[in-house]
Amino acid sequence: MIPFIKMHGCANDYIFLDCFTHRPPADPSRLAVLVSDRYRGVGADGLILMLPDTTPNVAARMRMFNADGSEGGLCGNALRCMALWLHQSDRCGSHFQIAMGDRIITATIVQSDSTQRSAIVSVLIGPPVVQTLNSLGEQSFVREVSLNDLTLPELISPVVHLSMGNPHTVLFVRSLSDIAFESLGPLIETHAAFPDRTNVEFVEIVNSEVPRGDNGCRKVSARVRVWERGSGETLACGSGACAVAVAGISAGLFDGGEPVIVAMRGGQLRIVWDPNRNVHLEGPAVEVFRGEFRLPGNSE
Repeated sequence: MIPFIKMHGCANDYIFLDCFTHRPPADPSRLAVLVSDRYRGVGADGLILMLPDTTPNVAARMRMFNADGSEGGLCGNALRCMALWLHQSDRCGSHFQIAMGDRIITATIVQSDSTQRSAIVSVLIGPPVVQTLNSLGEQSFVREVSLNDLTLPELISPVVHLSMGNPHTVLFVRSLSDIAFESLGPLIETHAAFPDRTNVEFVEIVNSEVPRGDNGCRKVSARVRVWERGSGETLACGSGACAVAVAGISAGLFDGGEPVIVAMRGGQLRIVWDPNRNVHLEGPAVEVFRGEFRLPGNSE
């Protein structure tokens, strides 16, 4: 039996394994496929290994596997959930670091409710990956891509590609309701322009006041639907929200001096791209339940 914790950030849900007290699985890719199945497994967008790390001043390391078993390079929602667990299991205080891939992510617990096993967490993702340099040596974090062989909805800005440590392709559209989402998502994910596949964000600019839940309002910058590489549609994507903010600010569609509030189907995320080019992501993290999973053919 494999003990697990199910957590979600804005309904982007994952199965988390405590690899501090239990041995990591021998084949995490296969396990990710099994546990992610919403009919035959636990049901999730993927599998997360929460691992100890020997890097100085780093509390833990995270590895993330998509629902198809492929390993991801970054996951902002899962990072916030792991930060919740590290804090509420008394492994960390309210400010600490988590390693993922080649990045060291700083996590800050903004609010914590141990009775509800929930928190508001901010993670400092770091800068986007530089895509191009112009003749003056100036950096650009986005690059335009041509998808002329696809029939796309009406765009308000060129299609752009960027990386937050994992690849994203962002399309700013007139209306999300005009998108053939279920067909376009996988076509763009596997397009020849992206040999390693890509996450896809369809973005509708909103810039409207909406209720915040505390009798106040916040200005939502955009509504977004996400097709994730290796998982299909997810109700939210933390690194995708960061990519949307970077792409929108770069295109002059968002005010770079203000937080970008991205509304996804599972909830809202707050992104700040600071003057040092570091991206900050803030949003909720919630533990749903704990249990044990039996591998097929395993009687233990």
